[in-house]
Amino acid sequence: MISFIINAIKIIFLLAFLIFIHEGGHFLVAKFFKVKVNEFSLGFGKKLYEKQVGDTNYCIRLVPLGGFVSMEGEEERSDTKGSFSTLSIPKRIAIVAAGAFVNIVFGLIVYFSLIAITSSFYSTNVSSLVDRLCSTKCWN
Repeated sequence: MISFIINAIKIIFLLAFLIFIHEGGHFLVAKFFKVKVNEFSLGFGKKLYEKQVGDTNYCIRLVPLGGFVSMEGEEERSDTKGSFSTLSIPKRIAIVAAGAFVNIVFGLIVYFSLIAITSSFYSTNVSSLVDRLCSTKCWN
């Protein structure tokens, strides 16, 4: 029973880390385009921890199965400076796509790092098996 609880905790922390990576992509690109980010939150539900830094409120919430980046002008049109809705369409697309892009890049980095560390991977190449079978002269 204790190993199940430990594994569940590991999965929750891993999922929270992946959500942090994803939401961090949105956050960094929004900040790059000088969009006012009202809140960066990991999880949903009741706030467990929050800290205001500049214009952004950073939160950790009770249920660690999601997250969000709340930007000025994202929900409803706003003409204030630093609003998401005043950006050009390509910039808005970049902010929205940044989360998925960062996930893909992170996955590739992890994959190639594991290959470099273990120096082994599986292949679908069967040519060595065919060569071995043909050398036994069973095919004559």
